[in-house]
Amino acid sequence: MSLNYKTPDYFRDFECLGSDCPDTCCQHWEVKLDRSHYHLLQEKMLQDETEKGLFENYIDVNEQPVTGDHDYAFIRMNNEGSCPMLSKNKLCSLHDRYGIEPLGDVCAFYPRVISRCGADMELSGALSCPQVARLCLLSKRPFKLSRFNVSQLPRSKDYPIQRELSQNPFDYYADNFRLVRQKLLELAVYEDFSLNVRLYALAELGQRISLYYHRDCKAVDSKRLGKDLQQVMDKGNLNNIQNYLAQDDSVNLFAMLVVRAVLEIKITQFPDEKLSQIAKKTFASSGMDSESSISDLPIEDVQKAYDKLRQRVSPAMNKKIDRYFTRYLCNCLFREWYFTMPDTFTYMQMLFIRMAMLRFLFYSEPRLLPLLKQYEQADRDERSQLQTELDSLAINLVYNFARAVDQNMSFLQLVYTAVSEQDMFNFDYSLAFVKF
Repeated sequence: MSLNYKTPDYFRDFECLGSDCPDTCCQHWEVKLDRSHYHLLQEKMLQDETEKGLFENYIDVNEQPVTGDHDYAFIRMNNEGSCPMLSKNKLCSLHDRYGIEPLGDVCAFYPRVISRCGADMELSGALSCPQVARLCLLSKRPFKLSRFNVSQLPRSKDYPIQRELSQNPFDYYADNFRLVRQKLLELAVYEDFSLNVRLYALAELGQRISLYYHRDCKAVDSKRLGKDLQQVMDKGNLNNIQNYLAQDDSVNLFAMLVVRAVLEIKITQFPDEKLSQIAKKTFASSGMDSESSISDLPIEDVQKAYDKLRQRVSPAMNKKIDRYFTRYLCNCLFREWYFTMPDTFTYMQMLFIRMAMLRFLFYSEPRLLPLLKQYEQADRDERSQLQTELDSLAINLVYNFARAVDQNMSFLQLVYTAVSEQDMFNFDYSLAFVKF
């Protein structure tokens, strides 16, 4: 079968920044090693006494692998939280000495994510990389696929495929995946309407089709699915949603309670992570002293303070900020594949909670309002510099959020379990997160 190689156009020419990266990825993670590259590294490193010591002290065989050969071993970080193979100039010493051949798939391919969707080989980028976050958030168009050349990959053969669409003709959930995801992306990029309108429409669509289209469905009514997918893009329907949301634009107290609870877990369990430090600083600006916990802050005070912040941002600047979150949304929809969840609505609800966390941290950033005020009063030349500062705020938050939340499966599982136990996978709760 002839394969089509597709990638978002902003990611087509991605190149690692190497030592120029503002925040190296070779830190704070337990790096997985597949079996074959473990043995290749072992063969290379045991020939040198210094590298032999590094191999024996920092590379361990995984006693409880989850995916077999793919996480056969792992590289532990040193006491400073960095990869022991990282040189003083923030480059991989093994890559410098041996090239790409012995490096594990994670080291060789990150931040690239490769998936096979039928005849399409899809290449996407993880937003936990600052450069990917920059390319994605600052792209001129929210989403457009382009062809990429497989020779541009670190290894043009035997490249790792992270996920593959089921070819089982009776897997109706997978069989309709491409059609449904395409419509989700079309709706996500429809910037004629505000982000909140599009999010509500996505929730509405997810809830409607999940009644008959889900992981265990025995069949799918193609006509019904086609009608539901067509209806979601109807301008009359979107205008009705817009009018409905305009009736009350205040921040929902329930959503604030959930966002605060999830961020408190993150701060408590991972206090040294940059996202935790950002979140703690955010709550400190709401009146929390150094001896208090987040839960000591009256939730009504947090909600009112955040609501006041949102009201102070002009519609024009809100539209500009919406572009960052639109691009984040599209990256997630393309890269993550919703059918890893039981149904589309469950996936969307989890995504809305993540986006509510992101929006809270971004709009609560102490530098944001002064920056927006300066921007609105500045002339054209000054606005260019201020726009760069605004972009930097978004990029810094998104890549740190992706590292701490989007790529932390154990943390996401914890959030998923809590949401499920509270019966919040329910459309009645979606509006709270949509308007956040």
